[in-house]
Amino acid sequence: MKEKIKELAKISGFDIIGFSPCQEVEKELINFYLYWIKENYNGDLKYLEKNLEKRFNPKNLMPSGKTIISLGVNYYSYLPENCPIPRYLTKIDYHKVLKYMMSNFIIKLKETLGNFEFKFFVDTGPVLEKYWAKKSGLGFIGKNSLLINPEFGSFIFLCEIIIDIEIEPDYEIKNLCGSCKKCIEHCPTGAIISEGLIDVRKCLSYLTIEKKEFLTEEERRLVEKNNKIFGCEICQEVCPFNKNLKETKKEELKIPEFLKNFKIEEIKKVPFEELKKLFKGTVFERKLKIFDKKIF
Repeated sequence: MKEKIKELAKISGFDIIGFSPCQEVEKELINFYLYWIKENYNGDLKYLEKNLEKRFNPKNLMPSGKTIISLGVNYYSYLPENCPIPRYLTKIDYHKVLKYMMSNFIIKLKETLGNFEFKFFVDTGPVLEKYWAKKSGLGFIGKNSLLINPEFGSFIFLCEIIIDIEIEPDYEIKNLCGSCKKCIEHCPTGAIISEGLIDVRKCLSYLTIEKKEFLTEEERRLVEKNNKIFGCEICQEVCPFNKNLKETKKEELKIPEFLKNFKIEEIKKVPFEELKKLFKGTVFERKLKIFDKKIF
């Protein structure tokens, strides 16, 4: 059954899949998470303080759940050096793409396994997706807190499905970071305080996407100095596991060609209504109003 499910995942377009028991997360992670919140390292991301009982125990999301199936999709695209656009600014909003893939996967599962109870999550809901991906053997957690897969690096979109069927779990893989600290050393704002500990308030991704207030002069300087307008991938680009990666085969998960050579100064000259047309259907579309006020 397990091998058949893996086959169905591949047919549905997923690159990696793993299985873990639906149970409470480890105490060590719970303590770490509570400390992270207590220190306000989550900044304006206040939703991460809610539904903790569900984050820490997926049984509270679905009491009948027995197995968590974690799935991943490669979204790596080739970009020119110093490109201001991140790779997750895909041609079509990746949430929509993954939801479509997950829906097809569930249909195929039901055709094979019969009816079952399930809940699935695509970068939504109080689910610790990187933790469950790690527990399912999809990769290890790097010092920049991201999941790293030995084949696809860290450029992976994750999603998961909880089902009421017990499936043999997979094993975690060894953390292969070793003594490497390139992600810590190259973070332009020092957001990676120590291994796995991130102060999002300093992160360029947070500043350009999530921060609700206007940027300070220093924050604006850092954004422009590093040529970032919507997110940052510096800690990923310097990672040895992200060298010589294969580009995604999914056209809808590639970055639009016309964006690859954009510069911040050029984007500033584009009228707001034109920007709306350019980014229509992408994940950037829902952030344009905030972007317009903060960066310009």
